[in-house]
Amino acid sequence: MKNTFEFKLPHFPTDNFEFENNIFSGKSTLKQNGVIVEQSKERGKPFLIKRVNDEIVEAFPKMNIPDISAQVLSIDGKRCVMAAQLKWYEYIIGALSFLSFFSVGAIGIIVGSTATIINYNFFRENTSRKHKYFKVFGVNIICLILYLIAVNLKMNQ
Repeated sequence: MKNTFEFKLPHFPTDNFEFENNIFSGKSTLKQNGVIVEQSKERGKPFLIKRVNDEIVEAFPKMNIPDISAQVLSIDGKRCVMAAQLKWYEYIIGALSFLSFFSVGAIGIIVGSTATIINYNFFRENTSRKHKYFKVFGVNIICLILYLIAVNLKMNQ
């Protein structure tokens, strides 16, 4: 499962960026105007973004709490958000599936966190609000069914 975000950076006002990361493998790529940006092997694995004058700027990918589905880039100590901020209630609705799985163990937490990331991605889509909520509602219903099955199996042991 991949997250893809298109954005602009204040340090590079004329350039278009696209960030893609695989949630499961952790592999990420950054494109600057459609060209893949080199990623350093040094600690923190910064992306080496080139300015027009060929000066290299290091951009460090960082976690974005509470929105685990969208990372930020740290450039010169400033956090640059790559995805649109969700509304407070979208964070809560999107995380309902995650919260329900705490009582069933590690597998439940993995299922719940995956569903939460899927929900956050649905909220960022460029579709109608109604369509977004139907998708999120569907994911939450599926998680509720899986939760009830897991609790039933746990009780029958």
